[in-house]
Amino acid sequence: MKHRIAAAAAAVLMLASAAGCSINNNEGNSSSAADASQTQSAADNNTSASDASADSKQEKSESTKSDNKASAKLNGSSVELSEGAVGISAEGSVLTISAAGEYTLTGTLDDGQIVVNVPKTDKVDIFLENVTVSSSATAPIRIEQADGVTLHLVEGSVNTFTDSAANDLSACISAKDDLTIKGKGTLKVTGSAKHAIKSSNDIKIKNGVFELSAVKTAIYGEDSVQLTGGSIVITSCGDGIKASNTEEAEKGFVSSEEAEVEIQNAAGNGIEAVTGVTVKSGKIRIHSLKQAVNCKVQELAEGCVEKF
Repeated sequence: MKHRIAAAAAAVLMLASAAGCSINNNEGNSSSAADASQTQSAADNNTSASDASADSKQEKSESTKSDNKASAKLNGSSVELSEGAVGISAEGSVLTISAAGEYTLTGTLDDGQIVVNVPKTDKVDIFLENVTVSSSATAPIRIEQADGVTLHLVEGSVNTFTDSAANDLSACISAKDDLTIKGKGTLKVTGSAKHAIKSSNDIKIKNGVFELSAVKTAIYGEDSVQLTGGSIVITSCGDGIKASNTEEAEKGFVSSEEAEVEIQNAAGNGIEAVTGVTVKSGKIRIHSLKQAVNCKVQELAEGCVEKF
């Protein structure tokens, strides 16, 4: 899985070698990235790259995206499954997805949870159509294991997830694996314990409307946060957006392109990353007590990042 974004992260580092555009009240210094050597020693590098590419293709080919489709209606303290539903089950107010497939959810859980726990090679698509879930003791959405999970915000829908200060996990939407969010609907997330949305791997937001608040970081992808669209408003947080992986050189970056982001009332930094921050286009407005962008390696397109 983690091979997939190696190229993207490498691009971040190469872009950082160019003269970045600094924003007001921020001391970001661009670091240099070495160009690829064209000497005979490149043969060894090419061999390694080929091996990595082969590994990535093999991993991708081993992923499972099922034709399985099912739906569930959330009814307060219970869940009604579609007839013949496979790969999805319910016990009280806990809905569990256990196999690859496409699952459409509607309705409300007053104190419940949506759990994804599928084989490591399985991909899961969840279509949210006016879903509201709150939880008094844990995360309303918990992705325990998957090759990747995509949350689809159905056009015109408003989907709301709220945890409490007693949440035993680190986020309102908590994922151990890759998480992608996209669609033409709205996602409202309140992280009352720690984070609003967190993944131990990558978070990719492609489009949609987001209204987020959190005690700590609002959008926290340990490996990366990649924005390629969407309208995101973070009303309060510790840090707004963060990537923190220090163990792998190609991880720990934040990138944004064509996204409209407003980070309000950040008690920490607006955007924080350990490897690099790249903003190619779109608009990011940040109100933070500390730095707007906290990363030594940054490439910020002129006029795209503003501290207010």
